[in-house]
Amino acid sequence: MTGYAVRIDGQGWRAVDCEFADPDDPLKIYPDPKTETYSETLPPAPIPCAAEVSATALANRDVLLGKASLRISPLQDAVDLDTASATDIVLLKAWKQYRVAVNRITEQPGYPDSIEWPEEPTTPTT
Repeated sequence: MTGYAVRIDGQGWRAVDCEFADPDDPLKIYPDPKTETYSETLPPAPIPCAAEVSATALANRDVLLGKASLRISPLQDAVDLDTASATDIVLLKAWKQYRVAVNRITEQPGYPDSIEWPEEPTTPTT
């Protein structure tokens, strides 16, 4: 019989051969009764700790900030070189507002468990 040794703290599991130590076959793997329980069914994924949730949110934030910077740079260049169209100017402001909003996600009341991610700007239709 195979099953799973589930950590008592809920932070993981591992496959095992049987529920209890087998004196006839010491090579079989079984749960440690001090730190694990036995389950015949696949346990749910571990619940991430607060630090993991925060790290994931910050990594996502950084990806979005990088994307915003890539969009802002050529628009800012066009403004600096006096070659920006009216649409470029509108988009530049929208992308800068977006970048500021993304950067401030840590100030939201539910952070990091509940984040309202801002929507990316879209090109205005004419």
